[in-house]
Amino acid sequence: MKKQAININKYKYIMFVDASGDDGYVFRETSNSGSSYSFVVSCFMTKPEDYAHNINVLLSMKKAMFVKPEQEIKSTALRRSRYSDRVYDELQNLKGTCFSLIADKKLIHECRPLSDRDFYLLTQIARNNLSGITHAFPYISLHDSDLISDNDEVLIVIDNMKKREMDSIKNILKTTFSTQKYDLIFRDSKDKLFPLIQIADVMAGTIRNYYENCLPLKPHNQYCKLCLHSNIHTTAKLAFSNQACLKPKLKKFFTPYITHKDFNIVMEFHQSDNEPAFGCHLVILPVDHMLYFAYIDCLIINHKKRS
Repeated sequence: MKKQAININKYKYIMFVDASGDDGYVFRETSNSGSSYSFVVSCFMTKPEDYAHNINVLLSMKKAMFVKPEQEIKSTALRRSRYSDRVYDELQNLKGTCFSLIADKKLIHECRPLSDRDFYLLTQIARNNLSGITHAFPYISLHDSDLISDNDEVLIVIDNMKKREMDSIKNILKTTFSTQKYDLIFRDSKDKLFPLIQIADVMAGTIRNYYENCLPLKPHNQYCKLCLHSNIHTTAKLAFSNQACLKPKLKKFFTPYITHKDFNIVMEFHQSDNEPAFGCHLVILPVDHMLYFAYIDCLIINHKKRS
């Protein structure tokens, strides 16, 4: 049966959602030999008036990688390409905002009840229905943070999935927003009308590659945790110039993680003028693990100028 034509101009926002990794829990020595250690879902949200511009950016990304216009640009191939720098340079020209969720499956698998039961339950839901809850979460989170209002009509475009996964996403959104103004469709990432799903794929793949290369936790994670605790106890953020991460003896721990060009470019889209990144544009499950990656918000998203 022929799919019904969609007028994208009737919507205020169009959300493209895709994932990197798998939802299995059979782990091996490396993330490539068994189930992936993490599962990352990214959403690229743009406005209809910027749609044509973003399509041209995607075509420029493909041209930079010598990929034909009708072919896909995949994060896995991009990671191995010697032209990746050129592709990310083009990606910077996109117009839109992003939301991403990192599910650390190894930690979710080992999760025990936390003092905050809501966080524990969220982790368990992710464990039992990882693909469904994570693909629905971008719209839920952006709505709860008021970046999407009750009156905004939104088109959610998700890469084709298994029927049980698509049904799960439909049920989660319908249960959460029984009267919400959104339309949900599933399309192949090669779809001529919705190729920007490929942007979400690049975002998710870039973040997952970065995150898994940061594991296991290293010294820079520990220092950021202490810094964050200091900020909480003083009820005000420490002056950026006084943070331990910039002191000569400690800066060496942070440098490899705050100078990762590809990840930094992607993170520039995970911000807004009125909202913090963590909990609004970037979430890590289990949520208590977010403390160890505070430097993403502190040193990458909110402080672009680095010495």
